[in-house]
Amino acid sequence: MLNILKKLVETKIERTVKTRGDCQLISDAILESLDVEISYSTIKRVYGLNASTKPNTRTLNILANFVGYNNYSHFIQTYNFESSNNLNFQIYKVISKMDHVKIVKLINATKKSTQNFSDFIIVLIRELLHNKNFKLVNKIFQLEALKYNTFSYSEILYIGNSIGLLLKKSNKIDNSLLSNENFIEFVFSTFVDYSSLNKYYGKAAKIILANHNNKEIKLFTNGLLEFKNFLNKKKIRLVKLDLIYSNKLHPILCGRLFALYFLKDKDFNNELVITNYFKVHSKKTLIVDYSFELFIAAILTKNRFLMSKLISKIEVESKTLFLYQKFHLNIFYLMCLFFYRLQGNKSKENRFKQLFSIDACTIGYMDFIKSLHLIYLYDSESLTIKKQLIIGEYVKITDKLNYPYLNIDFINNYFIK
Repeated sequence: MLNILKKLVETKIERTVKTRGDCQLISDAILESLDVEISYSTIKRVYGLNASTKPNTRTLNILANFVGYNNYSHFIQTYNFESSNNLNFQIYKVISKMDHVKIVKLINATKKSTQNFSDFIIVLIRELLHNKNFKLVNKIFQLEALKYNTFSYSEILYIGNSIGLLLKKSNKIDNSLLSNENFIEFVFSTFVDYSSLNKYYGKAAKIILANHNNKEIKLFTNGLLEFKNFLNKKKIRLVKLDLIYSNKLHPILCGRLFALYFLKDKDFNNELVITNYFKVHSKKTLIVDYSFELFIAAILTKNRFLMSKLISKIEVESKTLFLYQKFHLNIFYLMCLFFYRLQGNKSKENRFKQLFSIDACTIGYMDFIKSLHLIYLYDSESLTIKKQLIIGEYVKITDKLNYPYLNIDFINNYFIK
């Protein structure tokens, strides 16, 4: 924020601060407009023309006051809001005229000049989707400014999930976007919608699989569609087992490909393969990323062997670095709830009951995870009237999901030995 404040000061005096004279000009201007003295040498230190030191609070307050704010704290609180409003106005202005050239110029300029680029892109895409201008959305995701590898993973998750949510609400992804590899990486593979595999998301995955040659994209969509087959009680085709050990594939994708083996064969309890999987991946990143899809597979197949192996590998109180990893850990807590109820270990079951939160689920997984959680709640409830309410909610959600695997027998019989 200090750099922005310095730029605002330069804008006010209408020159770039490069010399002692420029610093004296600022000092004089402040004295004249605020009747406050600040030496030119202090200004020189702020702009790094002398040995640079961190400005004290008085200096920051004076400079903020000089450019129109009450103090430095007021500047910090107000500037981002003003900047955001200004960007929104510019977005609405260029969209109202649908000037593609100006929109592209605004994107490039904003990428270079603001810290709010992610918010800017989300608002822009939202307006374009609302106007059904898929052609321009497609063009935007082909720009260098939107290249997947120019963003941090946190930014990708923020933008991808925000736009994915918009597409979920419309229940459709335009086919032109499904041929855009950067869009697929940025949005489609970020906002994974397990609640819509039999709807728009599954249809989009099928189109992508048929029309793309990118190996990771094909593996990603194939993994989704095979999982869809499982939920629809259809045969699963497995990928080569060697792929689960890859150091080039995304951790979640490795887990999804491995999970298919447990979904296809409920007796696939190959201890050597599981040991090797964790041995290969344990030093790369948090193991919870490589285990996420295995948590879900273990619950769906009631595979206590897999559950126990995962429990032995995951740190219950893992200090995850990112919000998405907290979501993964939350699903681990759900799996532990199932495992310890199956084992009859009440004390550990209660521990994970306190840790798991249905509200910590992401929107793309929400209904799917809710249906699993209701299975646990149904068996743990003793009052008949409450059990009826739970099964009623389960039927309502599973009817919407439309996955034959999640039927009424599944909830009734899951915990029957």
